[in-house]
Amino acid sequence: MKIMASIQNYLHLLPFFLLLLISSITTSKATNNSIQSPNIIEPYIIDYQNGTVLRFSNKSLTFYPPPIDSHVQSKDINISSSKGSNLRARVFMPARPDPAQPDPARKMPVLIYFHGGAFCIGSPFSWLDSHFVARVAAEARIVAIAVDYRLYPEFTVPAPYDDALATLEWVLAHGTGSGPGLDPWVLKYGDVKRIFVGGDSAGGNIAHNLAIRAGLGSGLQFTGLFLAMPYFLGSKRVPLEPNYIHYSPNYRVWSYVCHNCTGGVDNPFINPFVPDAPKLTHLGCKKLLIYTAEMDELRGRNIYYYKAVKASGWAGLASWIEARGKNHVFHISLPDDPATSKLIQDLSKFINGA
Repeated sequence: MKIMASIQNYLHLLPFFLLLLISSITTSKATNNSIQSPNIIEPYIIDYQNGTVLRFSNKSLTFYPPPIDSHVQSKDINISSSKGSNLRARVFMPARPDPAQPDPARKMPVLIYFHGGAFCIGSPFSWLDSHFVARVAAEARIVAIAVDYRLYPEFTVPAPYDDALATLEWVLAHGTGSGPGLDPWVLKYGDVKRIFVGGDSAGGNIAHNLAIRAGLGSGLQFTGLFLAMPYFLGSKRVPLEPNYIHYSPNYRVWSYVCHNCTGGVDNPFINPFVPDAPKLTHLGCKKLLIYTAEMDELRGRNIYYYKAVKASGWAGLASWIEARGKNHVFHISLPDDPATSKLIQDLSKFINGA
């Protein structure tokens, strides 16, 4: 009886203990959710797993002024798009004694170039990318246009591909001399009958997809395609592809930049070899140069791409050059390396027909 009496004395406190227990459980769940570790895919993005995804670092987007010296001149422009959005770009051309007096008989080839960065980082206005394209323009004696295409997380695929198409349409408009926002340099010095499209890593992927789009009846075909260590993936390994590729940041980030796409890494945008991908015979250009790096994790699939183009029955001329002992996009990260100078020389020969 004494025990029952004691229990009854504390019954009025039962609601308080129940509330304390519920509060403790709720707090524990909230704490567990709040300390959930972010998914870091260095050097590209940080997914805080609460709906917020940020770029890992904005250093790659640091602005560097247009280079102007005794070898090259450059400027920043806006490219008018038929879709209503304006793109930024940097135009380069060799330095001339009097740029106001062009020689119509000596117009130069035009190179449209897309930087790398897994669709997340990189910029044509950074020092490394700007320095590389400036060297190409000066040494190859061309007009080069480096495009500031839209990046993740602000935008997703297929935005970069749409930007590439808009750029090609804009360059071709200079051939008629009519259209919104034409650039005087491209108009006076650019030979739109000799347009080359190129890029490294993700930029190479963009260039490939633009070539496919150009060859599928768009009427926007161009002369040559330059792919420097292009960004291609796939769920099934190809020869020479490393075993760890599925754990690579390049592999892991694709589901973010193309999260509305079907097929994951077997989407035709990133895997040109799946059955539903457009046939490589549709490449809308006359010649191809693919550049690989011996120590690059993408090397195996790059070589597979070259061999697939050769075996496809494509009517153009394909060539392949490899930089021995070099890593991915070495020509950007190592501007003073002899291998970078050789790449620029090889690209110059490719553009100028040597």
